[in-house]
Amino acid sequence: MLNKIKIIGKIVNKDKELNEKKKDDMAEVSETMPETDESSTEAKPESKPAEKRREPFFHFNLFVPVPSGSLTVLRCISQGEIAARINKEVREQEVIEVRGYLRNEKDSRQILVRVVEFDKLDISFEKISLENSNQVRLLGKIVRVRSPLFFCRINEKELVDEFNEKLQKGDVILLEGFLQTQKIVEEEEGEKKITRISSIIAYGFTLLDSDSADIFRPLDNLTRVVKSIRKIDFSKPKPKATADEPVE
Repeated sequence: MLNKIKIIGKIVNKDKELNEKKKDDMAEVSETMPETDESSTEAKPESKPAEKRREPFFHFNLFVPVPSGSLTVLRCISQGEIAARINKEVREQEVIEVRGYLRNEKDSRQILVRVVEFDKLDISFEKISLENSNQVRLLGKIVRVRSPLFFCRINEKELVDEFNEKLQKGDVILLEGFLQTQKIVEEEEGEKKITRISSIIAYGFTLLDSDSADIFRPLDNLTRVVKSIRKIDFSKPKPKATADEPVE
């Protein structure tokens, strides 16, 4: 299935150093065994367990504009050569373009960006295009229209109407949107509790087919439905529930 994201923003809260993470695959370890008499009945010593190779991994936050005109902080993770390059080549507050895929963070509602490639950009943060700064494409099946996996959400009423009219459970679609993470601060027994909730805000889709064997939709007349994103009016008070704040 298609799962890809491209974001442009500036690095904030960069890890100070690379961490090490064990890979699942095992390194082959060879050991020279001492020569023994063929007539000897002593068992040969067993080889030492193979050692696990380690690859550095690197976390950082990217401060990213979204098409609505607001800002969001996205958590990124890289590993291996890409992690080493980012740690060495990119400084705090520098603007970069990141390409990769999405994954749900374990035991959390935050979506992480797994980085597979990046480029440093010679532009200021203020010059980043809102239309191109945050783009997500997912190819998948609708499992629950009201509460799909991967925390997808539709804000524009026009697209909600199109979605309800044209799509149903089991449909396979190409979803277009952008990634946004909200920081929710709550008080619990005198202490602050911080929760980060990510959503993919959809602004378009293309219906491809259905997972039902008795439905064969024609593939030569696909229709792409896309609606423009409303720009936020910053002259009005900002609701607390939707406030995007930099990650501390």
